[in-house]
Amino acid sequence: LLFVLRLLLDPWVLSGFAAAFLASGTWMAAMTRFPLSHAYPFMSLNFVLVVALSGWLFHEPITVYRLVGLGLIIAGLAIGSQG
Repeated sequence: LLFVLRLLLDPWVLSGFAAAFLASGTWMAAMTRFPLSHAYPFMSLNFVLVVALSGWLFHEPITVYRLVGLGLIIAGLAIGSQG
């Protein structure tokens, strides 16, 4: 029980909860303004954000294959958002 309490009071865990709460609030706000079929494809931008931040913050290698994959995701997003 003490371990769980200490874990829940950890700053990293608290910041994760805060980020999840912010993401949920942002998603609910987006759903009031855009139709789901238009807003949901933009969730794929998470992949772009994760690759960019992992390269910047954790110095993970960003290979050509990852860049090509991100390019395909962005192209799919551009095509999907036209309709």
